[in-house]
Amino acid sequence: MIECEHVYKQYKNGTNALYDVNFSVKQGEFVYIIGPTGSGKSTLIKLLDGEELPTKGNVEVVGINVGELKRKQVPIYRRNIGVVFQDFRLLPTKTVYENIAYALEVINMKKPQIKKRVDEVLDVVSLKEKKTSFPHELSGGQQQRIAIARAIANRPKVLIADEPTGNLDPGKSDQIMNLLERINKRYGTTILMVTHDLTLVNKHRKRTVVLEHGHIVADLAQGGYVRHDQ
Repeated sequence: MIECEHVYKQYKNGTNALYDVNFSVKQGEFVYIIGPTGSGKSTLIKLLDGEELPTKGNVEVVGINVGELKRKQVPIYRRNIGVVFQDFRLLPTKTVYENIAYALEVINMKKPQIKKRVDEVLDVVSLKEKKTSFPHELSGGQQQRIAIARAIANRPKVLIADEPTGNLDPGKSDQIMNLLERINKRYGTTILMVTHDLTLVNKHRKRTVVLEHGHIVADLAQGGYVRHDQ
């Protein structure tokens, strides 16, 4: 599903972000990626979604060598990947329904299919009653659930959640984790979750990849406890 082999990333300004990164993720796995600021987490995510290319090594996702993609191929490749951000990134002038539908319109899905799929994902995130609301009328937790609904609308094989609970209180964070776990089990979606919240990591235990200064320093099996000094 995801293979990183001897991956290095150096930016044009000379910054080295990743060094000899090797790891693989099987279909249907739920994996945390943790580490301090500057450890290389964001760079790794950018390599996986095609925003950046590796300087050296191979990044393969759903059988596609990301480093060999031409720019015009990246949007099509990204149909395999859903991304959820810390700051939600909902379109403020569109309703909940329109925000999710937009993600399907850009891949030319027909209107009857769009309506059916939007209703389905709103049911998954338990917010069908909010379909005509605008983002500013929702709580932070509700906005994040809508962002997740939009990210899974086209049934991506991989869901990348980049600090999805970073702006939420512990109670709302637990709700988002429970939702991601449901999606993982219901659809078999492979989930990579970047987070700083070690309390959450230790409560909802899963495989955890630890980055530090661009190196993978630990790859802990499911159930492993992560110390707060990591």
